[in-house]
Amino acid sequence: MRGCASDRTELRPLRVVSADGAEADLLLSLPTSARTGVLWLPALGVTARNYHGFVAALADEGIACALHEWRGAGSSDRRASRECDWGYQELLDLDIPASLGAVREECPDLRWIIAGHSLGGQLATLFAALNSQAVDGLVIAGSGSPYWKVFRGWMRSALFLMPLIVRAVTAVSGYYPGKQLGFAGRESRGLMRDWARTARSGCYARYGKDRDSERALRDFSKPVLGIRLSEDRLCPEASLDWLLAKTPHAPTERVLLAPGDFSSGLADHFSWLKDPQPIAASVAKWLQGID
Repeated sequence: MRGCASDRTELRPLRVVSADGAEADLLLSLPTSARTGVLWLPALGVTARNYHGFVAALADEGIACALHEWRGAGSSDRRASRECDWGYQELLDLDIPASLGAVREECPDLRWIIAGHSLGGQLATLFAALNSQAVDGLVIAGSGSPYWKVFRGWMRSALFLMPLIVRAVTAVSGYYPGKQLGFAGRESRGLMRDWARTARSGCYARYGKDRDSERALRDFSKPVLGIRLSEDRLCPEASLDWLLAKTPHAPTERVLLAPGDFSSGLADHFSWLKDPQPIAASVAKWLQGID
């Protein structure tokens, strides 16, 4: 297994260049016992380094992991501005394929699962559906659709208004200043407008080069694991249901993790990043079931 001998604590950076020249570091953890690798897509506005603990927990389970870095974040050489813009299309057609190609070259004998947290889970789902032969399965954790109609209370109202806010703010600024607005980071206007389109309609546009995204989702039939955190208000059960319903032909397993499953006593959208072992154990158990 070329290039796969490594101490589990080592995270090796691999500089990945997309087809349009965008660059970012892919962080690799490659335990010698690994048979499966997970290409992990972070949440919106979250850099890859925030998942180091999760990678170590996966390594304890004998699972390799490659931490993808979003364009515009962390080690990426791009930053969102009026002159520098991108959306889901660039992420799906350029950046994720570059990362997956890099890890397959490094470890050609591993099978690779694509997985993600929050927005990363949505994009992992889209990529898997549009490129079903490229991955052996899909894991989404703390993720779901942002469709406003499946939420309740203040979140329902906020998501109903967000498309209008995103459109207005990005028109003025040329990008989305998430830190100032209290949601996400410095994001490109195209990315946030794509996100807002799904929040408004519950659907995904035609992101495939020659296929409709919604049809590709309906046709997807690889194994899927959906992990939900019981106190996750950003991705409640109905949000996960809406996303998983888009892949009706995929054999799907669900795991619900509650506060008692974590040593921290917390089970919300971000708390598990500091206490990742239950998520890693859920992934490991699911992988054993699809061997």
